[in-house]
Amino acid sequence: MEIIPAIDISSGKCVRLYKGEKGTEKVYYENPIDALRFWMQIDGIKRLHFVDLDGAWGSSVNKTLLKEMIQIAKDKIKVQIGGGIRSADSAEELIRLGADRIIIGTLAIKNPEIIEKLAQKIGSNSIIVALDYKNGKISTHGWTQQTEISPFAFGKELTERGAGFILFSAIEADGAFTGPDFKNIKKMVATVDLPVYAAGGIRSEQDLNELRKIGVQGAIVGKAFYEGKLNPSIVINPKYK
Repeated sequence: MEIIPAIDISSGKCVRLYKGEKGTEKVYYENPIDALRFWMQIDGIKRLHFVDLDGAWGSSVNKTLLKEMIQIAKDKIKVQIGGGIRSADSAEELIRLGADRIIIGTLAIKNPEIIEKLAQKIGSNSIIVALDYKNGKISTHGWTQQTEISPFAFGKELTERGAGFILFSAIEADGAFTGPDFKNIKKMVATVDLPVYAAGGIRSEQDLNELRKIGVQGAIVGKAFYEGKLNPSIVINPKYK
């Protein structure tokens, strides 16, 4: 099981949200490039997770910064990036710039056929579909709009559509240190034929061990690192390779 540190960006800063709510941003790095360089200096780290929160909310304010971050990381560490990818062209551009994987949520929910198009262009191994859920239903547009779509029903479609991975995020647990939604994560792993990454609520090594038992591909961790609840060196612990 991989442990992947997250760098979430809003207004040009590295932040974390509380339960995914816009306006709850807590700043951890004034310059996200400093966060990137912190993680890059850990020898053996394989991958980072970038999220453009403003992009998810409809703004391009972080676009230049994220391009710079991809260029810095390129050839040294793999990057997966999401937030505001609303077209196949913008997804392909990020891959051309050096991102290893793109994460699409709203785009995939609104237009599932786009997954097939992207799979042909960039390959399934470069596509993560984010299933962000609240009250048992998928949310879109940076968690600001609620659908009536079940993440489990939609998850079943994704193998046939050509997705490579699922990112399963419990919005109500995100940044709250209440623990992952183990019950639904276990259900998602049992429901789909794709590797599942889990996010939301991770607060301890005990949580990580439970996720490993469930059989997720990996865990996306942000606030637990920035608040000192997890030692950053855990990302290179052979136990979690």
